[in-house]
Amino acid sequence: MVKRSLQASPSGIQQAKRSFALKGWTQDNLAAEVNLKTRQPIWRFFTGQPVDRQVFMEVCSILNLEWREIADNPPAEFPLPGEKALPITADIETLVAQTRSQLRETIENQCGILQLLDISHPVNINDIYIDVNILKKITSQQYLAIADLKNLDLKNFDRVGLGDVAQQQIPGMEAAKKYTKLRVLDRPGVGKTTFLKHLAIQCNQGKFAQNQVPIFIF
Repeated sequence: MVKRSLQASPSGIQQAKRSFALKGWTQDNLAAEVNLKTRQPIWRFFTGQPVDRQVFMEVCSILNLEWREIADNPPAEFPLPGEKALPITADIETLVAQTRSQLRETIENQCGILQLLDISHPVNINDIYIDVNILKKITSQQYLAIADLKNLDLKNFDRVGLGDVAQQQIPGMEAAKKYTKLRVLDRPGVGKTTFLKHLAIQCNQGKFAQNQVPIFIF
């Protein structure tokens, strides 16, 4: 069985620290290079504690290290350099389950933490997320005839673009479940990325699309 996490050996830690020192980085810098929102996995890496396998391998790659030389008792299931990987014989359901299990911690680190401009520390997405509603039609692309303009309510002109929404709204989660292809459009800063990260976390926790693998592309 393939190990879900890896940890550095004492000698591997010393080798990694030397390579890290040559970079002149902080742990925050290295976390950013691995696309992590928090430096906790980096701290765990340098203290010899278990780290998500993918994160461990990416850290070693960035530090120009061979991960097998750094890991404590590396798993035999991984092919050595030059060897061919064993053919995948598992069915798709098993493969999806294995992939979800292996990427769970990585997705939590990438999508579960937000860095806000006006807050000095990372924030958990569950602490600030609120449910969103989605419109089927883009408001700015709806056209009216001259006859329709005569019947417009004056309250729609109180604040340009901020009048009451007339068309039916759909909860964001319901729209994601209903449509296999969903494109979310809106102005900058309204929460599109936060909504997509929320979907990834819900999928990662088995509360949404539990038989699929969330792939979040920054």
